[in-house]
Amino acid sequence: MPVIIKKVDGYQVSTPHGIKARHTTKAKALAQERLLNAVEHGWKPTGKPMASRFAGGAKAHIPNR
Repeated sequence: MPVIIKKVDGYQVSTPHGIKARHTTKAKALAQERLLNAVEHGWKPTGKPMASRFAGGAKAHIPNR
């Protein structure tokens, strides 16, 4: 699904399924485009930041003795 960004009184983000964002900034429009492309390619939001999944590094995998 192609994401189209137009400059109309701010920026507008749209897909063939409709308009997803209106009157937004260019930075937010580009972020919205990345998000829509990620969802299309199988990414599923979990609500957790990526960095928190790897907190602790290798220490998180050492069993208790």
